[in-house]
Amino acid sequence: ATPSPATKRPNDHLYAALDQHEAQVDTPAPVAKRHRTSVRDKAASALAAEAAKLKAEHEVAEVQAAEAEHEAAEAMAHAKELGQRSAELKVAAQKMKEKVEQAMKQAERAELERTAQGRALAKQQDKAAKKEAQEAARIEKQNDKNEAAATRTAVKDMGDAIKGSMRIAKIGGLWSVPPGNVSFRGVKFSTFKAVFARGRCKFSPENYCPSDPTISLITKDAASIFGSTKVCGGSMYATFTITKMQATYTPAKEHLTISYDTDGF
Repeated sequence: ATPSPATKRPNDHLYAALDQHEAQVDTPAPVAKRHRTSVRDKAASALAAEAAKLKAEHEVAEVQAAEAEHEAAEAMAHAKELGQRSAELKVAAQKMKEKVEQAMKQAERAELERTAQGRALAKQQDKAAKKEAQEAARIEKQNDKNEAAATRTAVKDMGDAIKGSMRIAKIGGLWSVPPGNVSFRGVKFSTFKAVFARGRCKFSPENYCPSDPTISLITKDAASIFGSTKVCGGSMYATFTITKMQATYTPAKEHLTISYDTDGF
């Protein structure tokens, strides 16, 4: 008789999978694999330690930077106070010098007037001083006229150059006057000061002087400085006006650069 096949349990495939898993668990990992795992763990630990060290150094650097910034701010404030104090002392010293000179002149005059000959000499000195004062006033008046004429000429020349630089162009299908700039050489400090005193300007430094390396300004009042006709440009298609103007002046080189933006760009 043919033998009957062995009877199979319903969950034989599950038991087989479990036996295989237990065999894998009981089997130790190869030596080479354990070595690779150990190296990776050490490398990860080393990198983590290095990252922690760098983080700590970064935190220390941030604290030091904040302290340095605070010290710098205090130093700048102290320097500003010293500067103001120095300026005040200079003014006080100048006033004292003028008082001393005045007192010395009065003493010398009193000494002269003790004798007839001295009184006659004092009258001669008064006449000479009066004449010198009149001459100085005449020269100052003439200098004022010359400066006013130079300012008018500078305003006209600069205005013409600005007007000439405003070129209308069609950009992206629209007519506009792009931003522009013009430069001038041989501009005296007194002329620069007089020209831009005509409009409302914001200067940097605020209390500028001829010894400053550069002087910059910005204004939205270009029309008051150069005239409304000099700050408008365009054509029959459109007209545009300068809305903002910047200038940079280098006193030592007597060089002035003016740049502008218009309402059409």
